[in-house]
Amino acid sequence: MELCDHNLSIKKCSTLFTERQVLEALYQVVNALKLINEKRIAHLDVKPDNIYVKNGVCKLGDFGCATRLDNSLPVEEGDARYTPQEILNENYDHLDKVDIFSLGASMYEFIRRFLSPESGCQFFNIKEGKLPLFPGHSLQFQNLLKAMMDPDPVERPSARELIENSIFDKTITTTKI
Repeated sequence: MELCDHNLSIKKCSTLFTERQVLEALYQVVNALKLINEKRIAHLDVKPDNIYVKNGVCKLGDFGCATRLDNSLPVEEGDARYTPQEILNENYDHLDKVDIFSLGASMYEFIRRFLSPESGCQFFNIKEGKLPLFPGHSLQFQNLLKAMMDPDPVERPSARELIENSIFDKTITTTKI
């Protein structure tokens, strides 16, 4: 991968982003997830530190935890802050939906501008889909994040379904991240 400008870690990315910019980043990473899912691969470590930016374009990197969707390879969980509860409980039935939860948790952290907790009540609230409202963000955007972070993987949208969400119809242009 070429030398990137930065990643989406709030420790390294101090700029506040508009909802439109966050949606552009989300759309780009969802496209990457759709592509790897079509190749029958799950990333399993989607987090802000692994979303790199080069000239305003987001790229998903660090495939060290990647595995096959058919469970034919061992599953190594990524960062627990972004991992859904089913993986922490060693339920690997919906590996394609794990990355959707992780991406939702990453975007949630990104717009909140606070690192996700590693344990405690807030950690479990996030895993259970109990998210507070985000002032300054549209209800459609908030509902999208809540759907991505649904505690039931069957209820989470797939990468393909996310790409087709109408929220991206008016967003996707040449917005720089």
